Amino acid sequence: MLRFELLVVLLFSLGLTVAWKKYAEELKMSPHAPGNPDIYEFDLLVEHRQTMTRVKDECGHIEVLDYKPRETAFYARNHSQLGGCFDENVLVDKALEPGANTAAVDGVILWNGLHHHIITINGNSPGKTIVIPYNAEVIMRVKNRLLTEGITLHVHGLDKKDLWYTDGVAFVQQCPVSRLSNFAYRFIADFPGTHWYHGHLMTDRGDGLAGGFVVIRDGETYPNPFGGERYKFGKIRQYYALLQDWPVPSSTTTWYAHIGKSMKWLYGFDENRKCWAPTRTFDGSNIGGSIPISAILVNDKGWHDQEELKAHPSKLPLETFRIKHGEEVIFRLVSGAVSQELMITIEDHEMYIIAADGVEINPKRVDSLVIFSGERYDILTLEHFNWNWTTRKPFYGLAKLEYEDSHKKETNKVDWNHSKCTKKSKCIVGNCPFEEFALRFPYTCEDVHSHELESAYIAPDEQDIIQQKNFTKGYEEHFINMHYDSHVNGWMFQLPRAMPYFNEDRLRHYADWCDPQKCTPTSNRDSRDCHCYYHLNITLGNIVQLTIYNMGDGGRLGQGYAHPLHIHGTHFYVMKTGYPNYDKSGMISTMNPDIPCTDMNTKCNGLKWTNPNWLHGNVTGMHENPSFRDTVVIPAGGYVVVRFRATNAGWFFAHCHLELHNMGGMAFALKVGTQEEMAKPPKNFPHECGDYEPESVAYLRKDSNI
Repeated sequence: MLRFELLVVLLFSLGLTVAWKKYAEELKMSPHAPGNPDIYEFDLLVEHRQTMTRVKDECGHIEVLDYKPRETAFYARNHSQLGGCFDENVLVDKALEPGANTAAVDGVILWNGLHHHIITINGNSPGKTIVIPYNAEVIMRVKNRLLTEGITLHVHGLDKKDLWYTDGVAFVQQCPVSRLSNFAYRFIADFPGTHWYHGHLMTDRGDGLAGGFVVIRDGETYPNPFGGERYKFGKIRQYYALLQDWPVPSSTTTWYAHIGKSMKWLYGFDENRKCWAPTRTFDGSNIGGSIPISAILVNDKGWHDQEELKAHPSKLPLETFRIKHGEEVIFRLVSGAVSQELMITIEDHEMYIIAADGVEINPKRVDSLVIFSGERYDILTLEHFNWNWTTRKPFYGLAKLEYEDSHKKETNKVDWNHSKCTKKSKCIVGNCPFEEFALRFPYTCEDVHSHELESAYIAPDEQDIIQQKNFTKGYEEHFINMHYDSHVNGWMFQLPRAMPYFNEDRLRHYADWCDPQKCTPTSNRDSRDCHCYYHLNITLGNIVQLTIYNMGDGGRLGQGYAHPLHIHGTHFYVMKTGYPNYDKSGMISTMNPDIPCTDMNTKCNGLKWTNPNWLHGNVTGMHENPSFRDTVVIPAGGYVVVRFRATNAGWFFAHCHLELHNMGGMAFALKVGTQEEMAKPPKNFPHECGDYEPESVAYLRKDSNI
């Protein structure tokens, strides 16, 4: 049984370089536009670059590099056609030693230590973290210089109030930015907290098009778990960490294997004797969208060889965070994963979750944290007991946490078994995608307070969203089954060919409409008849309750996945999570009985509450102080109830944040308000994607005697 864990290791090193950075940069405000402190402008040059290379001349010719862990040295290959194939020379020796001169590898993207063409932003991937004030005006000018691809850019975490057309969903909110074109996103940073930006068209996010985005309130402070004085921005050290699971096959290869049902050969079709098999987590469900992983990346660093990672992590050029003994530090953790959920541990440090998806919560202590794609957690670390830290099997990703005021020698000693976790003294794991670990494991999803996170503050004018029941007006509820790996209520979402806003009267021409006469309960689940532009019409001003369940044949043991659902254009209150029933071994046995999916061999679409008295918002057991999120995990065999007030008119999007699932159709559009209630895009807004059929060219015919 596979456990996915990212473990953060505390190691030591010194020396700071300019571009290839041994040390993670501390969080600091980005500069505003010259002469205008209210506007923040960023030019984002998007192009392909090759990892583990350096540009050696003004013509753009590259030099291929390799890193040899046992020597802690970077080598340059001889690029001359007249030289030997394996000729090389030392470029930087003892690169991890204190005071090492690493200028020769400035600008090198380490990635997983191998050589890949990835998408970069201004020469980096992830792109440089943007840090701006709350309510600032932002211009992100995207310059697409890729080889063939069109792209878009989405800032994950901002609601884009009254600016829906800047949200970056291809074909729903804009036409893709074509090669050699520039496109400026201009918007307000309307939601504070830890966010990120990423591509939103097919595989671009998984190929490297991503970066950090943080919005800071004026006079921002952070909770002290022990009730003391709150920490202040600028007075406590903070780091941003974007976590990624870099796959063995390319994103394009993975996508075609997914739709062709040939993922068994993801390691390769030819000259390969190793096949890929799906992996499972603790409750028997699949690891979401799981594919063979080469490395877990922390920002731009990871390592491709698990044996080397376990044998001598101190010799690898991994991401390194600097702290001091007795210092409190905030880590802003963001999962940009393509497929895996990651379990993070900072061993022998107390971890307190202080914010989720940019919203402050009542501090919650955990020993480990599970994070899904799209989720963000701010972690406050306290009380450093030990000098060396790490992670545990089965697939490892490491980063280094270095004490600046220590001179102890770095070692390779790692407590891979995480021995402080025992059956008698279980470690607390936050954000479990299931209700509880089986008794045989030394972990628990519960603490003495609650399985759920709680908001630190809920505004008085939001209380009716949470408290009201038995609605008679101003309310709507929808039930959505997110099941299998690409389905919502039995449909597989298909993007339209043109923007709905500009084609309201011709939307049925530009989009494949959902036809229940063609896609029936007995249809093959992957039938082309089930691909359509599935969307919900939401009344502006209503309180909206979504019950997203994950049940039936697509949510059962061995078949289902836990899905991280991200909703654009709004944050929502997580009112309730319902889990399935489990057997003694912790495996899913039956679906949650609150929704009448009694036969796990059926699709269970179109269901509502087992108890009809729960309709109209009268669900029992809802949270009185729910967290306020934009991404939430739907457990296999269970459900989640969320609520929000629909105040942001426009065309928006909701989807599973696992890349293959989103691409495959686990998504739906949201039309919030009427066309007249939506903000109008600027007059010069480009929107001419769609179909083209020329008129007759018969007038060009010439008389001929032939």
